[in-house]
Amino acid sequence: MSELDPMPNPQNPNDAMYQFIDTQPASAYPNNPDSSLSHFTIRQFIPEGITAALPIVVTKTAHGFQNGQAIRATKFITVPLSLATGMEQLNNLLFYIRQVTNDTFQLCDANTQPIDGRNFSSYIQGGQFTLTGPDLPVVNPSHFPPDGIPVL
Repeated sequence: MSELDPMPNPQNPNDAMYQFIDTQPASAYPNNPDSSLSHFTIRQFIPEGITAALPIVVTKTAHGFQNGQAIRATKFITVPLSLATGMEQLNNLLFYIRQVTNDTFQLCDANTQPIDGRNFSSYIQGGQFTLTGPDLPVVNPSHFPPDGIPVL
């Protein structure tokens, strides 16, 4: 492509149309970009603790989330009793993260109002949260080659 000819030339391998420009910031995720068959990953985790209070506070050591990110609660069940997780009122709902610390965050609604968990069942174990929305770090590993491989 030149000033005289602004159209890309698909026959020229050195044309600007073939240049990859990565404007995404460096990321620690995923730790292993080839961890899935599709080579795409998403952030899922099992909480270590959830308070049945106002506001609901979720504990997960070194979670790495930021205020405003969206997460969906899944796998919070009541039966069978041997696998009950507690907090089934959270199941299949979308929440927003607020008041982030290194190991905890609050669950809020879309209007940034804290979720009142005082009438929820107590958290036992299990359940799953999945990071969703526009901040979802779905990464194609070709954008993040393994260490030691030069980026051309």
